[in-house]
Amino acid sequence: MEICYLESAASTQTLLEEAVKNGKLEPPICVWTLNQTNGVGSRGNDWRGLEGNLAFSFAMKLDALPNDLPPQSASLYFGFLFKETLNSLGSQVWLKWPNDFYISNKKIGGAITKIFGRAIVCGVGINVISPDAAFGAIDIALEPPKTLKKFLQKAQGAEKWGEVFSRYRLEYPLSQAYQVHSDARVFALKDAVLEADGSVRVGEERVFSQR
Repeated sequence: MEICYLESAASTQTLLEEAVKNGKLEPPICVWTLNQTNGVGSRGNDWRGLEGNLAFSFAMKLDALPNDLPPQSASLYFGFLFKETLNSLGSQVWLKWPNDFYISNKKIGGAITKIFGRAIVCGVGINVISPDAAFGAIDIALEPPKTLKKFLQKAQGAEKWGEVFSRYRLEYPLSQAYQVHSDARVFALKDAVLEADGSVRVGEERVFSQR
């Protein structure tokens, strides 16, 4: 996969989505920066960033993904693979359902995905520097080129969803201390059951990441 460094970007996710849709860039490709000024977060929110924090987005063709991957759980799939990459480098980061990176009890970043046409674009943001006391930062000396190369090799390996999910399921209990937003309501994950397709069941309702 080609990896392109940008001195700065408003949003790597928006930039790459538009470039792929308009045929200016062709998957597989990744763009990254340490100076993202207007990142995209969950539920359409902005992701507040500081210069020095890592932001990247990558595009892949849908036919390169594992054939058992539920499209609605792509953020969880790629988020967990990135979490494992950081773990292999010494970080204690974990993935809160469905797409948030945490160190201990503080959020340090997240992953979002968007599918259009025959491509998927996944964006990731990680705090190297915490913006304020409400958020945390990565607990290792991050080397972006090395980290990205290692992760993208893993992401392109097309490891089966079932194998990745079986590992995520062991970590899911950490998420049950938290609440999540679904549309206009909030629910506690301690009241939810994790399903094999990556959704959670709350009563009779099934909820996917919607990110």
